[in-house]
Amino acid sequence: MVVLHQKKQIHQVHNPSLSALALLLVMPSSGTPNLNRRGIMKKSILIVLASIFLSYPMNLIGGDFDPPHTFSCGDTISADMMNEIFDYIKNANKMITASELLGTWSCLLYTQGAGCGLTSTVGTDSVYKYKSSTLVMTDDGDGTYSYTSTVPNVFNCSDENDNGTGLGNWVVKNNILFHDVYKWGIKGDPSVEGQTKFAKLKRVSNTKFLMEMGSAASTVFAECDKQNLPPTTPATLTASASGMTVSLAWTDNSTNETSFNVLRRDSCDGSFSIVDNVTENETSSTDTVPAAGSYWYRVSATNDNGTSVPSKMVRVDVE
Repeated sequence: MVVLHQKKQIHQVHNPSLSALALLLVMPSSGTPNLNRRGIMKKSILIVLASIFLSYPMNLIGGDFDPPHTFSCGDTISADMMNEIFDYIKNANKMITASELLGTWSCLLYTQGAGCGLTSTVGTDSVYKYKSSTLVMTDDGDGTYSYTSTVPNVFNCSDENDNGTGLGNWVVKNNILFHDVYKWGIKGDPSVEGQTKFAKLKRVSNTKFLMEMGSAASTVFAECDKQNLPPTTPATLTASASGMTVSLAWTDNSTNETSFNVLRRDSCDGSFSIVDNVTENETSSTDTVPAAGSYWYRVSATNDNGTSVPSKMVRVDVE
């Protein structure tokens, strides 16, 4: 069953020839007789799924692609879930903003030259070197941004004398990160400050980005993964009714949640609201509904870093 209540336009198709092929596969030929409702529904589902796949940016396919939902046979696909997938695709093509860079990142630095000379580990076949570091990007609250980095300084790892915590200021414009560098963790000493540099950014996913920096003779690449994330989305939500009581159960997919929110809406086009909050590691809940009718449920996991994407939606009919 597919329930779509809101329109969400796909703005970008990355392979027009595949798009045409998909439409040919799902459209009836001129000689096809009138289709029954089931046939129309099947073809509508194929159109929707083909459109989703063909709208994926190529940098997500085969990469760190982690969509908010995947579907199995028998799943109910709701407008909310479809829009969450479309938003994921849309965000993958947007410029990286300062707010998206805030937080703690675990970075791997790669180079072939003498950069990152602080005991770099030799990579596969000795064709590159790499070194790990932790980068913290901060909003200073006055319209400016700053960073700190463990050794080696993510933005100054080519300095083999950099033997202290790195720090500096930064701003992002059109996927270019402009920043300055204060050597040895000293700020305010004119003899060790004054270097301004930039890094080219590329989004891989909402929790990973790549950087390219340095000179042609000593280019350094960084692969950064965000730390301290919200929990993973709960899975396999089920619901059953006995009288006015609805029993729900789900699978806990995370190890860092502090609680779960049980969400319910009372009409097909209504909004979800929290009807229960259960503690970490709990995987069930009960809800008493106000009257007979149809109800829709989802569950999300929360912690200090935020709230997960809600689970797949289930519908329960109370008689």
